[in-house]
Amino acid sequence: MYIGNMISGYEKPLPEGKAMDAAKNDNQLKQVKASLDITNLKEGMVFKGEIENITGDKVLINLENHLKLPARLQGDVNLTVGDRLLFCVKDNNNSQILIKPLFDSLYSAETQVLEKALDMTGLSLTEKNFSVAKELMEAGMSLDRGNMTKLLSQSMKFPDVPLSTLVSLNKMNVPVNEENIQQFSRYTNYKHQITEDISHAASSMADFSSHLSEASTTDLVSFAKDMIDMFISDMPEDNLYQEVTAMEDTKNEAVLENDKMLQNINENDNEVFQDEITDRNAIPDKNVEANMVRDNLIKNLSQISGLNDKEAYVLIKNLQQSGLSNEVISNLISNSSSKEVFLQNMVNALFENSTNDIPLQQLLTSNEFKNMFSDLIMKSWSLSPENMKNPKEIDELYHRIQTQSKKFEDVLASKGGDSKGFQHNFQNMRQNMSFMEQINHQMIYAQMPLKLSNQNANSELYVYADKRKLLEKKDGISVMLHLDMDHLGQTDVKITLTGSNVHARFYLNDQESVDIVTNNMNDLAKQLGLRGFSLTDEVLKRSKEESINKVIDEIIDENAEKSIKRYTFDARM
Repeated sequence: MYIGNMISGYEKPLPEGKAMDAAKNDNQLKQVKASLDITNLKEGMVFKGEIENITGDKVLINLENHLKLPARLQGDVNLTVGDRLLFCVKDNNNSQILIKPLFDSLYSAETQVLEKALDMTGLSLTEKNFSVAKELMEAGMSLDRGNMTKLLSQSMKFPDVPLSTLVSLNKMNVPVNEENIQQFSRYTNYKHQITEDISHAASSMADFSSHLSEASTTDLVSFAKDMIDMFISDMPEDNLYQEVTAMEDTKNEAVLENDKMLQNINENDNEVFQDEITDRNAIPDKNVEANMVRDNLIKNLSQISGLNDKEAYVLIKNLQQSGLSNEVISNLISNSSSKEVFLQNMVNALFENSTNDIPLQQLLTSNEFKNMFSDLIMKSWSLSPENMKNPKEIDELYHRIQTQSKKFEDVLASKGGDSKGFQHNFQNMRQNMSFMEQINHQMIYAQMPLKLSNQNANSELYVYADKRKLLEKKDGISVMLHLDMDHLGQTDVKITLTGSNVHARFYLNDQESVDIVTNNMNDLAKQLGLRGFSLTDEVLKRSKEESINKVIDEIIDENAEKSIKRYTFDARM
């Protein structure tokens, strides 16, 4: 019902002379009805009118049935006489009414559609109902009563959530709940990277000893042993074993030839490592030969473990003080082909041979140990490019993350530990994976934490294509890949395959990255040519206005082409 039908005429008796004139002239009577009873105008009501006069923030609006409404405009609104719009009541103190235009545009065909839709669904003409209808229309969704009432109900349940978020979740058929709303917000703000979630979780887990304050030293070592064994046993072999170079083999042999050098690392050497080592030849020692052997050991441990020279020295001292013999320490270093194997061998040796509680606790709480443990978790929870050949690897990765993080919590609790410190990091990580699984009911999308040379990278893959077209082979398939790289930065690649023709479009942040990719396109074309494909390419510098992540924009863009192919991660416990 329009506002004009709710406003009664001015009931105050007119002066006798004017009343007689009004009776003779109906048009004059209608002009007199400029002061109306506005007590029935409630906040949120919507009405249609045409501006007759504007004086500052005061307007006179022509309504239906020749009625006029004096009101005050809210905010700085640029309107002119003759504009026809929908207005919304913002406040009414029964002596003055405050209004504002419902939309930024004039009364348009779109507005008429919204009016008609609300009328057909039997919903009142309120600001909230118009806003819901407008969001649905802009998302290309049906303006039926079912969608309207569902969205209105959800907006009441989540009053602080933008309607656009609720509409987006509904269109993607993602359940509307607190967890998915939170994750959607992270995605729209580009704070969704699962690699970052994993990194936070791994750092928290590596500090497990602070959550086992009442545990004995034996329990601490036992927990570390069980967890490291779990991560290594479940890790793909390609992630675990790394080839040892001939130079490293030579250094291992040098270590085995002289175990006595460990005796030269004593309390008197501490001052050597008070500052960060920058020049290996500057390390003083009375015994030059022992110094060289010790230096080889530290250097070799650094390369195996990923620690720097000072950290390697501190770790060796901690192992000695924890009760490990020189021979055991030497064998640990020489028999480890990677830092993961070294970490496992080291904890096993501590479990079997350690005798000193306090030094052992200091070792398990040291930055050196926590960094290696955190790196192990990161490696277990990421994929190497070689392992991405099998599509099931992504499913298995998410399943591994879910099961291992849950087991970590369970074992920690069984030893009397407090798992509350892990809950936030684990929650973000698990909800992120759950949200991706929900998205994959409608489209192909996956985040793939990658373990590359000397860095961890987050990648995102989004495939959008009509399944029927794929079956008919009339059109090709398009994929979009987003990478966050240390040197190239944020990189978007859109690849379209039509028959044997590949077209790749790269978006990069700066000219230097553009030049690097451009200079290597011939190599990519050659590799594709060997596999029977031809390549055309574009390498573009991203403009300031363009998004930093086109993959996410494609997913949340309501007008973007969506995949109807179903791809679900098996992340069940």
